[in-house]
Amino acid sequence: MPYALYYATSPAPANASHEAINRLVPVHFSSVTDALHAAALVLRGGQHVWLISGPGVHYAPPEIEERCRPILELFGRAR
Repeated sequence: MPYALYYATSPAPANASHEAINRLVPVHFSSVTDALHAAALVLRGGQHVWLISGPGVHYAPPEIEERCRPILELFGRAR
């Protein structure tokens, strides 16, 4: 599972160190799409995403939130 999602109950520091990220337990996914869907659920649940990393991917919180916006908008639509 090459893609890792790191998240926590507190926001990521502006320049999260490698040491700070290593204290978190990553959740692994086989695709970046699956990691982004999980990140959207994390955000929807009120927690904070810190990082998605994997082959050719290193998304920081602002980029994760931007990429999750369409997913979150789907969750917010009335049925």
